[in-house]
Amino acid sequence: MRRVEQIVNTDLGSYLRQMRERVRPEQRGLRTSGSRRVPGLRREEVAALAGVSQTYYTRLEQSQTAHASPQVLLSISRALDLSLDEQDYLLKIGTAVQNPQQQAPQDDQLSPSTKMLMASLGNVAAAVLNYRCDVLAWNSLYHRLFAPHLDFDVTEDAEARPNIIKMNFLDEDVRALYADWATESESNVTYLRFISGSHRHDPRLAELIGELTIQSEEFAALWCRQRVANCIEGTKLISHPLVGELELMYQSADLQDGNILKFYHAEPDSPHEAALQLLTVDLNSVHRR
Repeated sequence: MRRVEQIVNTDLGSYLRQMRERVRPEQRGLRTSGSRRVPGLRREEVAALAGVSQTYYTRLEQSQTAHASPQVLLSISRALDLSLDEQDYLLKIGTAVQNPQQQAPQDDQLSPSTKMLMASLGNVAAAVLNYRCDVLAWNSLYHRLFAPHLDFDVTEDAEARPNIIKMNFLDEDVRALYADWATESESNVTYLRFISGSHRHDPRLAELIGELTIQSEEFAALWCRQRVANCIEGTKLISHPLVGELELMYQSADLQDGNILKFYHAEPDSPHEAALQLLTVDLNSVHRR
């Protein structure tokens, strides 16, 4: 008789448990009496709020059932008061992958239109990333802003390309740029967790997460929290060794070639914009004169 292999989805089980434990009963209109042995909601409370049986929900959380229907996951999402990003992540890790091979990463190539776009962005700091946050290309302003200690052409070497998240945790020069590194590090991990939901079968992404977990206790602690957010825009406060303090806005945009354009800019006519534009000049050569 042919043996049927049981599929276990530990990502789903551990995520549900983390999200359940962070919700206080009073947030969901539940009365409490006495002390509770565990934080957050009980499994039977989540099941009741989601309209599913306690047995079924318990099987999901204990990884005894690998997947659930989108309707059930949406009901659980509402019961746990998940954000839109967290709900999206739950749907990605909680539904069956029809064809894992479709998620295989494409070759990290830039389309001609992306190359032309990068060449035209001289007044903003811009980089093209793949979804693992490897830098496929950057303009000179981005390079001078974030990584002047690296060779500009390093992005052309597929084996040596810098990775944004790895640099933020393991490169002391990059870490020192952020006035609030704790917030920056959490943002990086929540984004990586969000991305991992769409690429659960990418060995290179798994290798990146494993390497960071081993080499950085800070990353490992944040990763275990399982917080999720798609960080596509916001503000960063940079303390640059050459031009001083910079308050920069950042945005991300999906490109037709499957990559991500990340760019940083300052408020027009502000001191931050003036400081940013100073980096378009080779300040090191100016200082040597």
